[in-house]
Amino acid sequence: MNIKASQIFKDFHAQGILDKSTGPDTEISSIDPVENSTSSSLVFVSDASFTEQALNTQPAAIVTHEKLADRFSTLESTAVMTSKNVRLAQALICQAHADRDHRDIEWDKVHPSAVIHDSAQLGNDVIIGPGVVIGRNVTVGNKSIIKANTVLEQDVVIGEDCILHPNVVVSYACELGNRVTLKSGCVVGMEGFGFAQDDKGRSHRIPQTGKVVIEDDVVIGSNSNIDRAASAETRIRAGCKFDALCHIAHNVDIGEDCIIVAQTGIAGSSTLGKRVIVSGQCAITDHVKVTDDVTLVQRAGVINNIDEPGVYAGTPIQPVKDYFRNSAVAHKLVELRKQVRQLEKQVAALNEE
Repeated sequence: MNIKASQIFKDFHAQGILDKSTGPDTEISSIDPVENSTSSSLVFVSDASFTEQALNTQPAAIVTHEKLADRFSTLESTAVMTSKNVRLAQALICQAHADRDHRDIEWDKVHPSAVIHDSAQLGNDVIIGPGVVIGRNVTVGNKSIIKANTVLEQDVVIGEDCILHPNVVVSYACELGNRVTLKSGCVVGMEGFGFAQDDKGRSHRIPQTGKVVIEDDVVIGSNSNIDRAASAETRIRAGCKFDALCHIAHNVDIGEDCIIVAQTGIAGSSTLGKRVIVSGQCAITDHVKVTDDVTLVQRAGVINNIDEPGVYAGTPIQPVKDYFRNSAVAHKLVELRKQVRQLEKQVAALNEE
């Protein structure tokens, strides 16, 4: 990476990400954390606690909030650029200049060990890694990358610019939109958990014959599992981001731009609205609806519909302010019980008198 500060500002000012730039037009060779920066580094300072480190290391360029920019005015050899959203600026600038190049591979674009059915359709400039299996009537869109030992079963549709990391399985007839990322160990479209019990308690499989549809710009974390629908479809809508180790059951519908954090489980036929954030180890039972702009924290357990936006916690869920108040009281229950018993004895003594 060798780029002038003026070029970064020009590119991202045009996108509305960077607002102002002051100082010299320095040469940038790397993007680094403040604590490890050098005189040729670009750093991002979103918190005042990092200003002293940035002043000491004197990097080539700093991206910061406008309210912090004046603190760097003494740095004569540092370009200072401002952004209303430093974290977003960091994400987009790093994507453009410091991201991994998944197209930098050490073999032919289609590895000779891949098994590809004659009926499969591969778009332009796709990359197929070693040990990949691509079944009957599969479609892979332009510039998509299918990495080692991934399996695409028959009739799967993969959109353009997708990245499927090693050891992913996409089961038959499932569909991925454009720019979808499936990280290693993801399983998309295995049968949902559906069984019926007879009078002896033995379980009998109910065939799950639907599919999974994943829309554009979705990221699914490592070792996550998205079950195919019993019928119709399980759908993950555009812009959703999943952490590792998430389980989405059959016929679930996840709304646009949701964030699902690690070890979350969402049971069958539940529906999440747009921009729902589910923190780690939360659980949502079956057939419930969660409205738009809900945030679940503190291992929330959702057993009923949530109709109002807000932050919820606990099992069963409650508004987060109530949760913290009740949690504080819960730690004193033993003490409160002793006090109640003492009061009961005093009342009983008064009654005897």
